[in-house]
Amino acid sequence: MVFVDTDVLSIFAKIERLPLLFAVFDQETLNIANAVENEVKTGISKGFHVFDDIISLQTQGQIRTYHTTPADQEFMNSLPQTLGAGESESMALCKRFTAIFASNERRVMHYCKANGIDCINLVRILRAFWELQILSQTDVRKVITEIETEDRLKFRSIDPIFK
Repeated sequence: MVFVDTDVLSIFAKIERLPLLFAVFDQETLNIANAVENEVKTGISKGFHVFDDIISLQTQGQIRTYHTTPADQEFMNSLPQTLGAGESESMALCKRFTAIFASNERRVMHYCKANGIDCINLVRILRAFWELQILSQTDVRKVITEIETEDRLKFRSIDPIFK
């Protein structure tokens, strides 16, 4: 089971490659926290129509939304308030379901590690594309270029992706 945060979803939505997330995690469905769904809907209401594909996949049942419980809320209260609602809810749900959390935030990865939650970032996802033979290294380099262009995300180094 995999939960994906808004940032990772938006990166792949912007480059029109959301299906790659299903392939890399070998999942028919991906999961999001209710707060992530709200962030996506807020983005759409602000005119960010790259999120339309996420809602479309949700309508088709390929992305499922989960809500937190009082026990999840207790765990969330132990997390720093500087984390976003989507990040906190996702972490709580991952803890409850022993799920993987796909997030590209370094501080989220730190808190996941401290709380025994398996977290995978963008570099690990990109590396997995070629390790799992979903994409060639050449195609992964194209995806990186697309991300840098469409999301304006700059990689400090792509070496860790190809080591």
